[in-house]
Formats: sequence, C-alpha cells, structure tokens
Amino acid sequence: MESLEWVGQSLNLPSCPYKYRTRILTTEQHVPSSAGPLAHATLIAADPAPLLAAYAAFGLAPTSDRPVPAAVAQAWGRPALAGRRLLELAAPGSATLLRVLVVPGAVPRPTRFSHGWLALEILVRDVDALEAPARAAGFEVVGAPADLEMSPNLRAMQLVGPVGEMLYLTQVKAPVPPFDLPLSSHLPPACALGPLFIAVMSTPSRAAALAACVPLRPVSTLQFETKVTVLNRALGRPLATRWPLATVALAGQCLFEIDEVQHAAVQPPADPGELPGGLAWISLHGEGEPALHELSPGAWVEFLGV
Repeated sequence: MESLEWVGQSLNLPSCPYKYRTRILTTEQHVPSSAGPLAHATLIAADPAPLLAAYAAFGLAPTSDRPVPAAVAQAWGRPALAGRRLLELAAPGSATLLRVLVVPGAVPRPTRFSHGWLALEILVRDVDALEAPARAAGFEVVGAPADLEMSPNLRAMQLVGPVGEMLYLTQVKAPVPPFDLPLSSHLPPACALGPLFIAVMSTPSRAAALAACVPLRPVSTLQFETKVTVLNRALGRPLATRWPLATVALAGQCLFEIDEVQHAAVQPPADPGELPGGLAWISLHGEGEPALHELSPGAWVEFLGV
C-alpha cells in the first residue's frame, strides 16, 4: 500500500467516506481467516552487523542470539540450517519484528528487481520523525514521507535496507475503509515502530498467488490496478504506469499485498525452491504445518500456530 492512485469508474463501498476511482476491481468476502496476524520477517545475511547497526536507529535490538535447533531446521525442511546463528530483533517491551539468519555467502537481494517478498509494511507512530534517523543509519530513502493519494489518513515513507529489503513505514492516522488496519495512535508512546501489518509480494501472476492463498481462508480479497511509485522509479517506467494488485485480508488487522510485476528487469528466484538471500520469509500465526511454504516464486511463509 505504498502509493495508490485509483482510476476509472467510481467505486462506492458501504461506510467508505472516500471516493475511490478504479479501473479494475473485484471484491470477495469470506469466512473468518485461519491465518493471521503476521508475526515477523526473516532476513538471511552473511554478516548481521550492518543490519544490527541500521535497525538500532529505530530502537530495535537483539533479544535472542542462538543457533537454530536441529528440530526447527528439520521442520523448516532445511536441515542444513541447524546450528546457524539466528538473531531476533525487537523494540523494548515489544514482540520480535525481525529475525536475522546468518548464512555465510548469502547475497543481498534487491527486492524491486526479483520476485518474492517485495516489502515489509510496518506501523509507525510518527513517520516524519523517522526520516533523519533512517538516513543517518544508511537506509536508502526511495520515498520521502508523504500522505498517500488513496487516503489522507495514511502517511508513509519507503526505505531500502542493508540486504536489499524494502520497508514501507506507515502512519495510520484514522480508519481507512474498506481496509481493517491498526491505528498508530494505539502504539505505546515509547514505540517508534509497531507491528508488521502488511507483507508485500512481487509475483509473475496475481491469479496464481491468489489461488495459493485460498487455503488461508482470507477474510476478504480485493483486486485492482494502480501505480506503484517505487517500482515505476526503479524500473524506469512512467510514474503513471499501473500494475495489477490484490490484497488478501487476514485475521488480526493484517494482510498480504500481491503485486503482479512482469518486467525484464525483475528476475525469478536465482535458485528455484531455495530460500533467497535478504528478505526470505514471513512468519504468521495460524493453522498449518510448521514447514516453510512457497506461496509464489520466492515468497515463503512459516506458520507459527494459533
């Protein structure tokens, strides 16, 4: 939900105070989801030091630093990861937001140029207050803080981190129907960063990714076309270029965003069936085997149980 501009015919949604304009839109309502909320993301890196230094600017620090147990690596279907160093990063008094899995030789993955997880959208208290610390910590600011076109109640900044991961730091100032989103005002005063509430996927096929999400029993799904400014800039496309997107709403005020990206500069995973470097997988609460599951090429998920 980086920067949305809706075009075409009017869309009238119940209890929706905004007049969206959209070219293509389908909505489906479902039963309560068996998945959600999102828990945290795992980054694979050869050296954790740059990540620790960068995220310290947002108040994140290691709360756990231990080797991966053999049983966990086996459950992931990756027994070779047993014994690898795994760090968990969190703000004081908060749940884990990021994990760093240390794998020698792991190569950063610029997410705008490959299929897989594209971005982590994280709730923040005051996005403008984070710009200076982000720049000082070495994050690349690819989108300065700005209100989003889809709603004045959303203000966001887009960053690229040390292993190519993209962050959408989003301040939700008031409800944004039809989306059920957490509010920044509900964060504790001392927390600059809140939870991961949207995981954004880059995929060669929106339809295939949506089909892969059916077993999650999403609360609802929404399909539309819109511009994605960070992609248009990175890929040298006109800023008005629109992409096929979808949202998959899950339990706990969170969702997956699916961006169908077909472009010569956006490559499939380098090693199909293997975990990518950089932003590797998303962990979420919900029913499912603890193994890693690939929803779309390079987009892996892990279920943590309810």
